Amino acid sequence: METTTRTMRSGLVGRQGRLVAARRDRVLGRPRSFAPPNHPQNKWVVCRAPPTRPELLPPRAASGNGASASGGLPSDPENGVTSSSETSTFVSRQLSVLRAKASYFLPMCLLFFFMAFNNTIFDSTKDTILITAIGGAEQIPFVTLYAVLPASCLFLFLFSVASKRYSRRRVFNWTVCLFMSFFALFAYVLYPNRDYLHSDALAAWAGGALPQGLQALGHVVHQWTFTLFYVLSELWGDVILSLNFWVLANETTDHKDAIVLYPLFGLGANVAQFASGQILRNVRRFSGEMTYGSQLKFLVNLTIVVAVGILALHHWLDLKFVRPKLAAKRRQEELEREEAASGGAASEPEPKKSFWENAKVLISSPALQCLAAIALAQGITTNLVEVAWKASLREKFSDPRLYSQFMGSVSSALGLCTGVAMVVSPTIFLKCTWRQVASVNPNLMLWGGLAFFLAMIFGSPQIQGGIILGGTALYIFGRASKFSLLKPAEEMVYITLDDNARRSGKAAIDVVGSQMGKSLSSLMQQVFLIFGQGKIQRTYPMMAVLLVAVGTVWIKAVGRLAGLGLVKDAREAPQVEAPKAAQ
Repeated sequence: METTTRTMRSGLVGRQGRLVAARRDRVLGRPRSFAPPNHPQNKWVVCRAPPTRPELLPPRAASGNGASASGGLPSDPENGVTSSSETSTFVSRQLSVLRAKASYFLPMCLLFFFMAFNNTIFDSTKDTILITAIGGAEQIPFVTLYAVLPASCLFLFLFSVASKRYSRRRVFNWTVCLFMSFFALFAYVLYPNRDYLHSDALAAWAGGALPQGLQALGHVVHQWTFTLFYVLSELWGDVILSLNFWVLANETTDHKDAIVLYPLFGLGANVAQFASGQILRNVRRFSGEMTYGSQLKFLVNLTIVVAVGILALHHWLDLKFVRPKLAAKRRQEELEREEAASGGAASEPEPKKSFWENAKVLISSPALQCLAAIALAQGITTNLVEVAWKASLREKFSDPRLYSQFMGSVSSALGLCTGVAMVVSPTIFLKCTWRQVASVNPNLMLWGGLAFFLAMIFGSPQIQGGIILGGTALYIFGRASKFSLLKPAEEMVYITLDDNARRSGKAAIDVVGSQMGKSLSSLMQQVFLIFGQGKIQRTYPMMAVLLVAVGTVWIKAVGRLAGLGLVKDAREAPQVEAPKAAQ
């Protein structure tokens, strides 16, 4: 018995020794030994002590955690370092997802192209019409606060009511038709008859009644057709581009695919910016006329054709992807009710919440609070920089045709820059944490904007061209980082929220929140203009101080949202499986 026990113990010890030897072979990079138990090779492996000096270790053992045998950098998730093998795996995963989702990804990019094409045309045209008119860039704070903000609040209320009564597709169609009807009316009726519609008596009364710092408000009321066009053009970007497209994307994109698809959706928008910018630059050749009224008609006719494509493509996407998903969701709810009824516990339908009850629920959400703070801060800082930049542009390009041509060049450069950022953004999301990605845009606007204002304050007229070039670069890189990094990062947060927060909360933040930020900035600028006696150049020091304060709050809001842990970093998230091809 004792002999048998001793034999069993020696066998266990020998087995453990072989396991230890095999494990050490893997660590040291040696080939695994298949020699018999009593072979001298095994005794040598078990008895030999492993080297303790790192330089004596083989490459795989010396490289630490996650290092490749070729001597690559180790994978360190805490410091944001990933190995080349992880990067190649992520790239291959991107390609597999894109191949599987091609029937969905390409139409979504084309839809984004159409929406962004019209948005670029409207955005450049509204600035051209308003800034080159009487009153100049000083009108922007008043238009933003007293016209755009009330219109945004009105649209939010109508959108919330209509969304509860009608399908999202029907509401979208009505909205696009409303916008395009006004733009056609402006190009063919309001703008050609602007001299009759703009009352000179009202302008004379406002000039005598208002103080020097509020003269721009009189111009806003006097040129009411230009103001109305500015409002509708501003709402197109918020309502159609920012709200409706991303609502559609959130309803049809799986969470596991968002990190791949969301940064790349904007490729269509970048191509649209470049194409529309080239059209704005060469609109004289396309329209065949030298007057700006004829150019305006040509541009509006082009946007109407594009709007027809938007409606057709949106209808196809809704039919192909949204309706089957809603039907499956309804079937699942019916099955759950039947199971509850068969179990004897019939579930009562959840009562619909009123508008104010819904608002209270949304306000209490920590994630939506952070997203609202980000939207407010982004609106304030962007408005401060753009007003100062556009005021300097008016001094150089007073002719609306020259101004429109310059904005076309800026749009083309913006499309190229944002396109490159969109291509590399998935890799940036892999290499960096969510907080690092979302902090790029606020840091750029804070420090770049501060440098721009300091140049405007202390610079001489001889370097005005360089200041305009620096402001143009800040405008391009700021918008590129917003659409390629900040917006996808925000949408990844929205996906983790419930349906009510995704739709109503996003509508409130994207439409009203961003305009509220611009309006708060405009209100402060109006106060600054009073102290500056109506000269915007005298308000630059005060605007710089406001920029620093709001930019700091923006960065802190990003940090708080990252602390909620709603979005996992790409290297911490599980591997994304390639989705099945759409049927």
